[in-house]
Amino acid sequence: MGEVGTMRRFILLSVIAVCGLMTAVSGQQSRAQLLAKLNSSDWSEALEQVRSDPVALSDPKIKTALIDLLERDNREPVHGEEEGYAEDRSWLADTAAKVVDWSNPHQVCVLANSVALPDELADHAKVAVPCLLRRLKYGINRYAPGPDISRGSVVAMLIQSFAKGQDELDSTTKNTIREITLKALRGTDVGMKIETVKALEKFGGEDMIPALKIVAETDPNPSQHYAIRRWASEAITAIQARTPQH
Repeated sequence: MGEVGTMRRFILLSVIAVCGLMTAVSGQQSRAQLLAKLNSSDWSEALEQVRSDPVALSDPKIKTALIDLLERDNREPVHGEEEGYAEDRSWLADTAAKVVDWSNPHQVCVLANSVALPDELADHAKVAVPCLLRRLKYGINRYAPGPDISRGSVVAMLIQSFAKGQDELDSTTKNTIREITLKALRGTDVGMKIETVKALEKFGGEDMIPALKIVAETDPNPSQHYAIRRWASEAITAIQARTPQH
C-alpha cells in the first residue's frame, strides 16, 4: 500500500472513530434525557421509548428509574383516571415486570402494589404472594386513604399464583388463599366476586366446585350483576374439563 493509500486508510479510521465517539456521546445524552423524563411527572413518552428497547431495559439506571416511577405511581388514586392514563399505568407495570429483581422483596412488593397486576407475579409466587396478601389486608395507598378498588384483581392474582406456585407455597399460605377465595365467593362485593369467578374459571381446582355451585344456584337474580350465576357454571365446566377423571 502506497503513501496515499495509507493516508486514506488513516483518514477513514479517524472518521469512523469520531463517528463512534459522537454516537456514544449522543447515546449518553439520550439516556440521560430518558432518565430525566422517567423521574418527572411527564413520563409517558419516555416509557413508550423504553418499554420496547432491550438495550435501555438492560441499563441498571433505567431499571431503577422504572421501579422508582412505579412506586411513585402506586401512590396515586386508582379511581377516576382517564382511559389514556390507565393504559400508561398498565404499560408501566408490564415494563417494570421485565426489569424487577425477583430476589429483592421490596421491588416485588412495588410490582404487587401496581394498579394493573402483571402475570409475572404468579410465576414467582413464593416472593409475590406475601406482598399480595399484605396489600389485600392493608391496601396500597396510605397517601390517598380510601378503599382499594383493585381488591378483586388481587384475589384473582392470588388464585393464579396458587395454581402456578403449588410447589413453592407452604400449606399455611395455601389455606389462607383458599379462605380468601371462599370469602370472596360468599361476600357481597360484586366486583370482587366476578373477578374471583373468572380467575377460578382459568386457574381453579376441583376443591372450589362446591362453592361455585352455591354461587351458580343461589346468587341474586342472574339478570343482575352481569349474570354471575352463568359465569359460575362456566367456571365449574372449565375446572371439570381440566381435572383428571378418577
